Amino acid sequence: MVNQKLAAMLRLFDPHGADYDYTTAMAAGMQPQKEGGENKGHWGSVAPTPLQYRMDYGLPENSYMMLKGAAHPTFQMGVQGEQDRGYQVMKFGDRYFSVPPNFPNK
Repeated sequence: MVNQKLAAMLRLFDPHGADYDYTTAMAAGMQPQKEGGENKGHWGSVAPTPLQYRMDYGLPENSYMMLKGAAHPTFQMGVQGEQDRGYQVMKFGDRYFSVPPNFPNK
């Protein structure tokens, strides 16, 4: 039941659009930064990949789901942030995920 509810919530977000996936962010316990100067109020770019997606795409436990749509004004900043920490952003299904460098390319 929980996975069905999560899947229904995630379907409302367009991963190719300009929006942010607040539903997934809040489900992961995220909230906007309370401090940080120019980053105050900023929501993170990634959240831990939900179990169903990890199972569907064979993603490792230390993978992350991109929360900004590909047309979001700062999507590329999120991608760069993931690259800076050694991860790579890849598309599986209709979503973008950040996976560790040792994850096999498909």
